[in-house]
Amino acid sequence: MKKYLIFIFLLACAAGVNGMENMFNKDGVLHFNYKAEELGPTEAKARAQLEKELADLVAIADEERTFENTIMGYERAFEHYGDALGMSGFLSYVSTDKNFRDAALALQMQMSQYMVDVATRRDIYRAIKAYADTHPQLEPDQALLLKDMMIGFKNSGMDLNDEDLETFKKLNKEKAQYIIQFDKNVQEYKDHLDVTEEQLQGLGADYISKLQKTEDGKYRVTLDYPDYVPFMLNSASTQARKELEYKYNRRGGTENVELLEKTLSLRQQIAHLLGYKNHAWLKLENRMAKNPDNVFSFLKDLEKRLKPMAKAEDKNLIAYKNEKQGTKSRTLYPYESGYWGTQYKKEHLDLDPEKIKEYFPSDIVINGMLDLFGKLFGISFEPVHIPVWHEDVSAFKIINKDDGNLVAYFYMDLYPREGKFKHAACFDLVGGQENEDGSYQTPFVAIVANMNKPSQNTPSLLKHSEVTTLFHEFGHVLHNALTKARYGAQAGTSVSWDFVETPSQLLERWAWNPQVLKKISKHYQTGESLPDDLIERMIAAKNFGAGGAYLRQNFFAQYDMTLHTKNKTPDTTKTYFNLTKKIRNLPLTKNTIPQASFGHIMGGYDAGYYGYLWSEVIAEDFFSEFEKHGVFNQELGMKLRREVLEKGGTLDESELVKNFLGRKEEMGPFLKSIGLENK
Repeated sequence: MKKYLIFIFLLACAAGVNGMENMFNKDGVLHFNYKAEELGPTEAKARAQLEKELADLVAIADEERTFENTIMGYERAFEHYGDALGMSGFLSYVSTDKNFRDAALALQMQMSQYMVDVATRRDIYRAIKAYADTHPQLEPDQALLLKDMMIGFKNSGMDLNDEDLETFKKLNKEKAQYIIQFDKNVQEYKDHLDVTEEQLQGLGADYISKLQKTEDGKYRVTLDYPDYVPFMLNSASTQARKELEYKYNRRGGTENVELLEKTLSLRQQIAHLLGYKNHAWLKLENRMAKNPDNVFSFLKDLEKRLKPMAKAEDKNLIAYKNEKQGTKSRTLYPYESGYWGTQYKKEHLDLDPEKIKEYFPSDIVINGMLDLFGKLFGISFEPVHIPVWHEDVSAFKIINKDDGNLVAYFYMDLYPREGKFKHAACFDLVGGQENEDGSYQTPFVAIVANMNKPSQNTPSLLKHSEVTTLFHEFGHVLHNALTKARYGAQAGTSVSWDFVETPSQLLERWAWNPQVLKKISKHYQTGESLPDDLIERMIAAKNFGAGGAYLRQNFFAQYDMTLHTKNKTPDTTKTYFNLTKKIRNLPLTKNTIPQASFGHIMGGYDAGYYGYLWSEVIAEDFFSEFEKHGVFNQELGMKLRREVLEKGGTLDESELVKNFLGRKEEMGPFLKSIGLENK
């Protein structure tokens, strides 16, 4: 996620990233006490200060320019702008106050327009270029920072003539509005299905007890993950699953389809203005994959390997469904595959996700996870009473074991609520970097998720898939928390999008280790850890459905890349359905619009979704080293911390890989991990 574009900075400060002054209380920790009516005046004051600092930068005589007064002057001007806005942008994702969320969204709209203007100021570009043209002798991280900055200016239209630059600005302002509105529509989309007790057959008592009862005696199932996913996996009612899946895959509504297609058109126009063949070529210039041709080659090669595996899985599951229903169906619909897969695992593999989750109370999982990775990376986690944004949020200090120094602060906001961000993600609230006084800024990082809430009768119980999600997001946390990069633009997860998932996907692998599963499990009633035979069955079934699951990821990546390499804006619904049939060979529910809630391709992963698969190949190769030398090997853990997590984006990602592995990444460990051989 290299922050070499000022537009990326916009998204960063809108989420609260890089703020380092006004957001702190007298104890030096973050506060979340913001008022909607204060946002506008605060931004106006911060904007005036930014304009002054940029004017001072431009006024420096060319012969007097240095890395400190020009490059860092530019970086710090925007950091100061973000400082004043504090956590207001982040709170737009997690606040319970709709008025505040709306005010923060309106502010983001204003900022997006302003940032387009700032990013296209020729006087600032000339100042930076004047310094770059002296070909200064810089340290490697400084040289990389300057290189990325110059690419950012090029992609901000600085090589365009005046007329084209005005067009460029207009297109970007329009695009920014669409992206923000798309996200808001998904976040605030509301729908539900009211079901009878009979339609809840297959769901556990703890699930049912958390559902809202309606006046006519039915149970309300929402589209939030803790409601939706268990229902689709376990409800015996085909009709109810069909109705709920239809609603789920219309989230965002037709307005979001229109916003997506308008954005695709704008991205293509912008890419052409800048001299790129298409948006994908623009986005990939500074990433590991380099260009769309390499991405398509990677994805199609993987598709070819996965299809026979997925076809065999589908055939087996269809036969099982027909056996149970006495039908002669030849396919699986979206509302069937999860359910019949769950039933098959219960019967043939003796695996019931609802029973397994009884061994995963969230506090046991979290404590075990913190202890495990604390030992591996030489850190400890101490609960701390500091301000939080909601009563459900817990907070920790991360401490270095060798010297006792504070490394970072870490928050967890795990349960769903109205108006909250709907997925699971890591938010880099305050990034690490060297401050102006020479001290190092302590990072503040948060996991925001939507997991199972406690009820009156049961604690928060996590499905194993949620356990792996927690480990995944914790990988992002450590990437941000352990950074030692000097510059904020290179700290933590500020790496290429096709590498950024590597640490998170790597940490997921520990959630499949037998010793770790023992450590993080404790039945909420009996207190027993997962039995050995159940662990064996879980691991043996790890790749159940892997062909279809990875082919689905491959589809998402090809869909994203297809949309962003077309010269003419495609019908996104028709493309979604046609490509699903071609790659996955399974039907979709008619009149659904799944792309209307595909937030990745609107908000950061545009022409970048392939990065999940690309980086997983690297992650599996990394984990193969732990398999060779021990999954609890502290020496290897510290090497990973030193060579990857601490480095951030200070080196080319291929160098990070080589420094840890001693060689280039290989596909073999990934293929082996999902049950395929490296052919």
